[in-house]
Amino acid sequence: MEKSSDIRWSDWEPGALARAGAEGKLIFLDIGATWCHWCHVLDRTSLADPRVVRMLNDDYIAIRVDTDRRPDINDRYNQGGWPTTAVLLPDGRLLTGATYLPPDALAGLLEKCRDFYRRDRERVDAFLRNAGEPETAEASERSEAPEAPRPEDLPLVKHAVLAQYDPQHPGFFREPKFPVTEILAFLRDAWIAEGNHEAGETLVAVLRRMAESELIDRVEGGFFRYATRRDWTVPHYEKMLADNAELLWLYASAYELTAEASFAAAVRDILRFLLTKLYDPDTGSFFGSQDADETYYPLPEGERALRVAPSIDRTIFSEYNGKAVSGLVAAHRAFGAPAGGGGDSLLARAERLGRFLRERMTSRERGAARFLASPGEEEKVPHRWLADHAAMATAYLDLYDATGKEEYLRWAEDTLTDATSGLYRPEAAGFIDRLPSAGDFGGLSQPLYPFAPNAHIASALMRCARATGREDLFAIGVRSLSGLSAEFDRRGAFAAPYGSALLVYTKGNPGTACLPGDPACAPPSEATQPTKPGRIRGA
Repeated sequence: MEKSSDIRWSDWEPGALARAGAEGKLIFLDIGATWCHWCHVLDRTSLADPRVVRMLNDDYIAIRVDTDRRPDINDRYNQGGWPTTAVLLPDGRLLTGATYLPPDALAGLLEKCRDFYRRDRERVDAFLRNAGEPETAEASERSEAPEAPRPEDLPLVKHAVLAQYDPQHPGFFREPKFPVTEILAFLRDAWIAEGNHEAGETLVAVLRRMAESELIDRVEGGFFRYATRRDWTVPHYEKMLADNAELLWLYASAYELTAEASFAAAVRDILRFLLTKLYDPDTGSFFGSQDADETYYPLPEGERALRVAPSIDRTIFSEYNGKAVSGLVAAHRAFGAPAGGGGDSLLARAERLGRFLRERMTSRERGAARFLASPGEEEKVPHRWLADHAAMATAYLDLYDATGKEEYLRWAEDTLTDATSGLYRPEAAGFIDRLPSAGDFGGLSQPLYPFAPNAHIASALMRCARATGREDLFAIGVRSLSGLSAEFDRRGAFAAPYGSALLVYTKGNPGTACLPGDPACAPPSEATQPTKPGRIRGA
């Protein structure tokens, strides 16, 4: 039996494109993750099949990509999940693709694509030479953005979100059931900013159901990535830093509003997982994820102790650690410092992590790094990605709000200024996902304006501008909202991050600057005066 390691894998780099063109071969792209169960199954089965190994080595240029390290490639080529198995033309354009394919199916697909290209190579190559680069519909749509967010946008986002609520098994959509943290964050924001009790009651119901479900690991703490069934049972067992950091923020915020014991217990479970499984004491940061293992996690505590725990991806990602800072700050706000204080308080941990992001993950010349480089890997680490800058700027702003220390506000301002100078595109009213490179090919040669990161950075820009008096940052934040306004309606409930950004725009704290055109500075009419959240029934 062959092994997937017998495949001659290449990195995603221009040399792979050059070899594909020179050798007249198609590209096979495998997008996976260290935490992905079916990616491991693909390695053990289809990618270990002798027919597949032989064809990939002889007839294809095989490229393997980690989705956490290269979300830019994933966002352009993902075929609906992980693993993604895709066949690309030599210039990087997608020919066909799927998710997991059993050995016979993958071997058949590779054979058909190979034979097609061999038979029609001259015609395909001629088509590619004459076709030019396709213009993305997204860029065209954004160029027609309104001058300002439309008044009806926020009610439409609320309607789209609540239309997907499942009251029978509190959560969103039917199955599989994901925590959908950005939808829950919007409900929390609407509850606090507007006193919207429907949003608050929905949020509390979902958080209660998740806290009592199989989605949380009762033995080692932390939430699994999702449940495969509508009633929150049969979880998929991978545990992610990003998800748990966002859930820490949500449960801490909910406890602050309700003092509900189950929310405090969920916070403790999340912190137990983060601080025992993912914490790196040398840096004060957190590793990326823990692998799925469907035989390990259902075991009781005594039997688990006899088994080797699922592996940890020890990569340190700036985006996910930025979210961890915000989660720790929220937990500090809800629970305060431990008796006697001390350097291990949640706020102290958040400050240490924020300093690590600033000093070790950020370069004045190159901006924020996607992940912390291993020795000899420095040149392979991507820099200046929108999601990283948005999460880190938000983390610094949260630290500033919690401590009042001006250095955190300055770090946020620096991070946002850097993102604006490199990634903002005024003609499209928004930010591209990453700094373009001269070696980009295929899908990466086209700009992508990721929806949620644009909403997050718009929120950070407005918060920072109000605190610093930077009218330019505020104007860019508002203009980015206009770009989101041009496209949010086709995203359904996943427009929630835009709703949160609109609440920052209309209801956020204007600070002392009161910038021109800031609706938060306008005297509220009686009809728009927000009410305090208050307690939810049964809380």
